[in-house]
Amino acid sequence: MNFDPQSVYLHRTDVTGTAAPFERYRTFAREALLQLELPLPSTGTILLNPNVTITAVPDDRITTHPGFVAGLVDALQAQGVEGDRILVGEGCGREDRAEWAQISGYTEGLRPLGLELVDLDLAGGVEVVIPGGIVFDKLTFARQVTDCAFYINVPVAKCHNLSLTTLAMKNTQGTVLSPQRHMCHIQAEDQPFAEQAHEITERGISLHEERFCHKQSDKTVARLQMGIPQLSVIDGLIGRDGTGFNEGNNRPLGWTLMGASEVLVDVVGTYLMGLDPRATPYLQVAAERGLGTTCIEDIDVIDLAVADRLNCAALQQLRSQPPLMPLFRVAGRHTPRFRADGSLVPWDLDRINQHRQAHHLATIAA
Repeated sequence: MNFDPQSVYLHRTDVTGTAAPFERYRTFAREALLQLELPLPSTGTILLNPNVTITAVPDDRITTHPGFVAGLVDALQAQGVEGDRILVGEGCGREDRAEWAQISGYTEGLRPLGLELVDLDLAGGVEVVIPGGIVFDKLTFARQVTDCAFYINVPVAKCHNLSLTTLAMKNTQGTVLSPQRHMCHIQAEDQPFAEQAHEITERGISLHEERFCHKQSDKTVARLQMGIPQLSVIDGLIGRDGTGFNEGNNRPLGWTLMGASEVLVDVVGTYLMGLDPRATPYLQVAAERGLGTTCIEDIDVIDLAVADRLNCAALQQLRSQPPLMPLFRVAGRHTPRFRADGSLVPWDLDRINQHRQAHHLATIAA
C-alpha cells in the first residue's frame, strides 16, 4: 500500500493470553511493515529505536519485545536494506550495558541478524534548536539520531503513571542525552518555577505535569526540525496497564499502529487502549501547539486487512474494554489516574495536597 504520512495504519491479529513467543512477535511485525511501501532511502543508516528504558525481561511488557524489532529488521531486509545499514539503539545511561541488553532479550534476539542493541549515549550528541520551545530552547540528541537517514520509533503499548500512555512521543526521550532526557523530573529548565511546581493549572493538573507535556511537544518540534523521515510502529501485540514499570498487568491487544506522525499514532493508540485522547494532557498540549489533533474522527485510520479507512463505529469496536488504566501512587497505594466519572486525577497528588495544605487550600481527592 502507498504510504500516506497523514494516515495511521492498523494491522491486527487474534491473540489470547498475556505472553507470546519471540517468533509470534517477529512474524506479526514483519507482516505489518511489509504491507507499507515506505520511502526508504537507498543510502545511510536506518535507526530502530525500541523502548528499553529499564532492565526487564521481554514478557513483562515493560519494554519493546525484541521479537517485534527482529520482525521489523526482517521486513527492511526483505525490501533491500543491507544489514550493515540497520542500527538498533536506545539510550541506556547505565554502566551495566551488557546486562541491560542480555536480560531484555536483545542480545540473543538480534545476534542471528548480525545486530546488537547499541547504547545511544556513547557517541556524543548534537544540539537541535527548537523554534517556539516552551520549556527547552534546544535539546541535545544522540549523534546516531541526528545522523541517520531514516528513523523508526518502536514503542510498546503500555500505560505510564505520569503521561498516562507511553507511546511514540514519549519513547523518543531515549534519543535525548542526559540530563535533558529525564523529563519526568524537575530539571534545570524548571528551577525558576520549582516553588510553583505543585500548583494546579487551568488544565486541572500540576504545573510540573503541564511542563512535562510541553517538554514532549518541544521534543517533537525538535525532531521535525531535523527533517529526517520517520515512522512510528507500536508494539501492541500484548499491552500493559499500570505505572509503566513493575506495577501492572499484561493485556492481549493484537494490533500494531504505524504512521509518520508521533502525535496521530499516539492519539489512535491511546483510543484503542480504551482511554480518551481528548482527556490526555500531553496530547491536548500537542494539539494546541499545532502538532496534530486529539479527535479520532479526524484521523484516517487505515485497516491494512481491507486497505480502507475505518469509520468511528468500527474503531469503537476495537477499543479495549475495560480500558488499560494508568496507575500512580497516592497515600502509599496504587490508584487509577482516571476517576469513575472519567475525570483525571493530577499526578503526584500527595505532594500537590501537601502544597495545598501549606497554602490553606482544599485538598484534591483521588
